[in-house]
Amino acid sequence: MKLLRIVQYAGYVTFHWGIRVGLFTLWQELRGEFKYRISTTGFKTLTDANVKGSQLRHATEYMPVNYALLEQLLGHLPAEARQGVFLDIGCGTGRALCVAATHGFKRVRGFDFDRELLDRAEKNLALTKARLPETDYQLRWCDLHEWEMTDDVSVIFLFNPFDKVLTEQLLKKIEKSLAHASRPIWVLYASPRFAEVFLQAGFEIAEKRKLAGFIEGIILKNRKAEC
Repeated sequence: MKLLRIVQYAGYVTFHWGIRVGLFTLWQELRGEFKYRISTTGFKTLTDANVKGSQLRHATEYMPVNYALLEQLLGHLPAEARQGVFLDIGCGTGRALCVAATHGFKRVRGFDFDRELLDRAEKNLALTKARLPETDYQLRWCDLHEWEMTDDVSVIFLFNPFDKVLTEQLLKKIEKSLAHASRPIWVLYASPRFAEVFLQAGFEIAEKRKLAGFIEGIILKNRKAEC
């Protein structure tokens, strides 16, 4: 089942973004799924999703972040970033949370408004915790409107989960948390369509990555953060 899902997903990527990206995706999905011993490959439109909240019209379809991109972004974080909480906004099936746990984060948190995806994330994180018992993970079924950022978050992960309207709402919640507890914050942003929202608020780009000529990601940091 896992192999079939990987092949189907690679075919979907190839159809939409070409053979080069498709083959790169196929290899990374095979490598990553077996390396981390999880099952997160797949895509899903939101037309049949069991979602919570009223923000469906602002959301994007579900796809998992490319393993190689995620690993490279995590690899450019300083050690101090791993002392706080890794937060995945729109966590889907939990890939970024599982990989972050394997790369030194003891506390990982995620939320998603799709119940089915969140159930799969629970299974994947349970598998990760079985390998890494020190992993403290929490998942929540909610949308951005219901969620508030806690003051222990040091790293935020985004894989283009929603449109500019919600990205601006997210920034306000980040700024509220920072006003309450000033600290370094890093934002790992895959497919960074609305990076200007953060840049206009004073964040800086600390790192850029581009793989297979198409797959992009950046690290944004606030003024208190160093990479």
